[in-house]
Amino acid sequence: MNTSLRATLLAACLLLPLSACQQQKAETAPPPPVAITADAIGHYCGMNLADHPGPKGQILVGGRDRPVWLSSVRDTFAFTMLPEEEKDVRAIYVTDVGQAPDPRKPDLTVWIEARKAWYVVGSRQRGGMGEAEPFPFGDEAAARRFAADNGGTIKRFAEVTEDEILHPTLPSEQTAADEPAEQGGNHGGGHGAGHGGTP
Repeated sequence: MNTSLRATLLAACLLLPLSACQQQKAETAPPPPVAITADAIGHYCGMNLADHPGPKGQILVGGRDRPVWLSSVRDTFAFTMLPEEEKDVRAIYVTDVGQAPDPRKPDLTVWIEARKAWYVVGSRQRGGMGEAEPFPFGDEAAARRFAADNGGTIKRFAEVTEDEILHPTLPSEQTAADEPAEQGGNHGGGHGAGHGGTP
């Protein structure tokens, strides 16, 4: 075997693992976010996403051509927590509140992978559905500024608890825990009751 042929074969052998690695990365890379369309309907509320202010979410599930649209970030978390929802999740995206001057009017073209975001949980700001909302930020410093102005705790995706999502309490409602059960009985509704969550 001549030197030229030997060098060609060696180069081909070296390139094969690189090609396989690149193909594997392409297959495992999460799908990109999808632009919100005029007919995007919230998975839980059944209403058009444009009807609600505040940040939104989308979850890309295996076997589906379109994302599962969520009218709030709280709904997005709930989808991942409720046992009856699909579990073949390929990607989760939320709108980055830090890219807009008003958290109730975020730029709905700016998405961040939900598991990479910083969240302000328990702030005085309410979500688009008028309920407690974990506000997502792509930048930690922006999240800290928001928390300094509006209260709340900064958390990563995995640190947000089911109670904070399925049974949230707004700051103005925290005194309800000291009231008789018959007076505060409606505070535990939301996702736990309406979405089939565990009692």
